[in-house]
Amino acid sequence: MGLPQKAIIRPFRVLRKIGFSASRIARFERLRRRHEALGRALIVVSWPDGVWCVLILHAEWFGAVVLDQLEKSYAYREARQMVSESITPILHLRHEIHA
Repeated sequence: MGLPQKAIIRPFRVLRKIGFSASRIARFERLRRRHEALGRALIVVSWPDGVWCVLILHAEWFGAVVLDQLEKSYAYREARQMVSESITPILHLRHEIHA
């Protein structure tokens, strides 16, 4: 199965609309605050086939987040596997992946 080309970057707040429990949302919020304090961004990425994930990214000083095709491909494969195993897909894209 090929990689869907159209990854959609969504704001973190979309997780509140998906239907997670209040305790799960509270965990997501703690995760977001912890990583934002370290200069990282949390975003939600989804694909047309229903695969989604929370991505933790190192944000530049101006707060811009850009995903290249390699990163999208990696995130899709990892998230798809996690979703199939009923694991909440939270991925941390580290600088090593960008090289």
